Amino acid sequence: MHKMFTVVLVVCGLTVSLGCSSGSGQAEVSSSSGQVATSSAATQTATTQTAAATQTAAAAQTATQTASATQTVAIPAAPPIELTSIDAVCESRDGYIYCTSNVLAAPSEATIGWGELSGVSPEVFCATDITTQVCEWMTRGLLAAISRWGNYAPVEYWVLGADYAGYEGLMAANCVRRIERGQMRQSDCDRKHGPDGNHGFYSYWELGSDSVASGRPGGSAGLNGDRQWGIHFFTSSLPVGLTDYFEVNGLNEQKTLHHEYFHGVQHAHIYTKDRYQRDKLLGPVWFNEGAAEYMAHVALKEGRASGLIDMVKTEGRWSFEFEEEMGYKMQAWERNSLTCPGLKLKDMTYQNSCNNSSYDLGTWAHAYLANKYGATVLLNTYYPMLNDVSDWEEAFVATYGISSDEFLAEFDEFLELSLSEQMEILPK
Repeated sequence: MHKMFTVVLVVCGLTVSLGCSSGSGQAEVSSSSGQVATSSAATQTATTQTAAATQTAAAAQTATQTASATQTVAIPAAPPIELTSIDAVCESRDGYIYCTSNVLAAPSEATIGWGELSGVSPEVFCATDITTQVCEWMTRGLLAAISRWGNYAPVEYWVLGADYAGYEGLMAANCVRRIERGQMRQSDCDRKHGPDGNHGFYSYWELGSDSVASGRPGGSAGLNGDRQWGIHFFTSSLPVGLTDYFEVNGLNEQKTLHHEYFHGVQHAHIYTKDRYQRDKLLGPVWFNEGAAEYMAHVALKEGRASGLIDMVKTEGRWSFEFEEEMGYKMQAWERNSLTCPGLKLKDMTYQNSCNNSSYDLGTWAHAYLANKYGATVLLNTYYPMLNDVSDWEEAFVATYGISSDEFLAEFDEFLELSLSEQMEILPK
């Protein structure tokens, strides 16, 4: 996710160097709508090895093929509670490792209204080649993010490793769950998570496998849905910073977990199931990804100071400091401005070859907004009004009192300052 070593990370579908930073997973991430299609059929081995599971799934598929998980359950969800601990409990299951909070209520298929805070634990699923300790660290990092921004359940976080058998087991477990809940058919699940799938499990497994084989750390994570299912569905490749394969700082993974969960917070504030309207409300890449990246960095900085963030896999590894990372982002922007001269921040998309800059400059744009208008405005004013406006621009004007074009013109002037002057706006 960052540092000046060539580590390819993908976040929200973006490929980034681990020394620059990334935002949706940059190691991280997903499409702006948070829903990604995938396809393929390289799971014959997995189906063979998990025959019993797929037989159960097939039976469930017949019964619930067109059902909606959130429509078939009538039990009420647990009420929200203050999360006073990020302790997790993990267990080995058939084909995967499963972790939850030891404070929040056990997950169930209870109905949880979209955008409502809940007392239900997130669920973390790790491939069997991920150690239980690493899976627990991932869960604790996710719970740290939840304790900061609220528990917008249900949350599923699926973590791939580098071993093919581990991928098969995790995919089989996911497909059984999707079929039993009437969310997918076996053939659809096979395609999504096979070799030709877009942001499916195979692609995340492949990133980890290639990293280990090449000795070059890289990865991806993303919020890949799913408003239609009524859940926040996250996927991650091998969390390189929490393993012993590389010298990547463990804080990189903590930052990615926060970045991704903040995408869940963003999506929780948009109720419509219409993908086009969701994209309009999420806003441009620089605003959407920049918000997740900036909020993740600040949360990590403050969480370290308070002792909330686990300082695991940090000793003797590449450094990871807030100010340092922000400096890398500005330097990355300067390099990209030579590669893509004249490209404006507002025109950057996920498909643009210089889109990394939308993450890097977007982070700085939110730092500028927070410094000028207040650190709480984004969460307390902007996001709560999204369901009452037609698009993100309307919410932006109502929150900041100027148009986004006016802001970007002002921000362009800020970019002309020296790095030392720019760093003065960052929270101390």
